[in-house]
Amino acid sequence: MYLGSLGLQVETMERTMRTPRSDEPDVQAVLDLLPEPADDAWQLGGPGRPWFVRYGTRKAVIRSNELAMLERLRFPRDMAIASTAWLHAYLRDLSAVGFVAPAPLNDLDGESYRVIGGSLWELLTFIPGRPMEWPDERGLWDAGRLLAQYHDACVLAGPRAQRPGALPMTESFPSDPDARRVQAQLRHELAEIGHESALRGVIHGDATNINVVIDESTLHLVDFAIAYEEALAADVACALWRNGRVTADAVVYEPTRLARFVQGYASVRRVGRLAGRTTVVYLKARGLQLQRRMELRGRRDETVMQRLLWIAARQDELSEAIDRALEQVGEIHERHNT
Repeated sequence: MYLGSLGLQVETMERTMRTPRSDEPDVQAVLDLLPEPADDAWQLGGPGRPWFVRYGTRKAVIRSNELAMLERLRFPRDMAIASTAWLHAYLRDLSAVGFVAPAPLNDLDGESYRVIGGSLWELLTFIPGRPMEWPDERGLWDAGRLLAQYHDACVLAGPRAQRPGALPMTESFPSDPDARRVQAQLRHELAEIGHESALRGVIHGDATNINVVIDESTLHLVDFAIAYEEALAADVACALWRNGRVTADAVVYEPTRLARFVQGYASVRRVGRLAGRTTVVYLKARGLQLQRRMELRGRRDETVMQRLLWIAARQDELSEAIDRALEQVGEIHERHNT
């Protein structure tokens, strides 16, 4: 099953400007596959992070996953390759409908990904810009609009089979006792909001501020590493799992932050009458999904359960805040159309 982002992000950040050393032969082996010599190559951050590379007229990003590590995460080699092939096919379709996002480049000796030195390497277009800071009220609105614009594009890109190894929300079954109690209630709530018949597409899965870059005044989504087929409404909750907090480390959520993001989204795409409840139900499903991923990796992060239980205890308050905010968006639409 696909276990989520493994620290792979295409973004502009403080650069460690250097070319590969002699003890990094795998990176050099990847560069040697390019159709033209690399003029520049530097790592976007510390060890294990993607590489920026310039060759000819192209600017690209090289990223990798160690196959042995994926095996330890119950993600065998064949599945990892099939998952990457699925993602690259989708990103090509997304580019074809005009949405600007990292796109595969077939410049690794004619392919966009290759297995070299025990790692799966990918070559993607570089999206310029600076990472979005912790979003304020305006940033939340803009981020919500960007996600809605992406959903318009993903619908145009068309439906497809599920990504190999995906871990949908309804298939995430944590072993934590508190999580299981939340999950027992969630089954009924998903039925109430019409999850089975909800509009589906390839969700980004982590459209938070850290995966939004700003080029002048234009926002772009990057790092589609955990994209998979899911109800599109769940993507809003995935973004709000982080963006809805007052700070990155907080374990509580600010209702007005959730509401502002959904307002921005609704200014582009209409949402249903149960939008507030739907968003909060998917927020809980997102928490359960993250808890299951942590368990599969053999890791612990107490804040995941703390956040999940906080949301579960205050879901009516959060739902009502979102719905009140959406009434304001509806009034704006009505004034605009009269």
